[in-house]
Amino acid sequence: MKKIFFFLLIIMAVNSSFSQYSPVRIEDSGIMPSGHSVADGDVFLYQDWRLLNLVKKHAQINDNTFPGWRVQIFFGSGGKAPDQANDLKTKFLTKYGTQYEAYIVYDSPYFKLRVGDFRTRAEAMRFKDIIAKTFPNSWVVQDYINYPEKASE
Repeated sequence: MKKIFFFLLIIMAVNSSFSQYSPVRIEDSGIMPSGHSVADGDVFLYQDWRLLNLVKKHAQINDNTFPGWRVQIFFGSGGKAPDQANDLKTKFLTKYGTQYEAYIVYDSPYFKLRVGDFRTRAEAMRFKDIIAKTFPNSWVVQDYINYPEKASE
């Protein structure tokens, strides 16, 4: 019995040492870098191919969204709220361009204008500080955000 157990243990150890790992470019992995770099160089992300498939499947199931942060710059209700939200959206896009997306959300009975797709609260807070002069009553909220677009090669 001990010989069989020892034999199975060795087979499992050998099998796990030959797992299929392959280098994957970060932009192909579904895990996007935050955009801050310390030094120029190559980064190799070694991961199991099953993890890559799992990330892609997660994106498909969840409509290409995942938990993240946005900056909310408007919150209102009433008959004028949709027009106010659209006006602020136009003002935001005029001032900050299309680098950041703007989303009007209707959560009955409130209209909300949220901007940006930030993976961390710190990124959202930095952006909130940037727009604070134009939108002083803005605040950071958790939301489901879109996956970043792949950089064109």
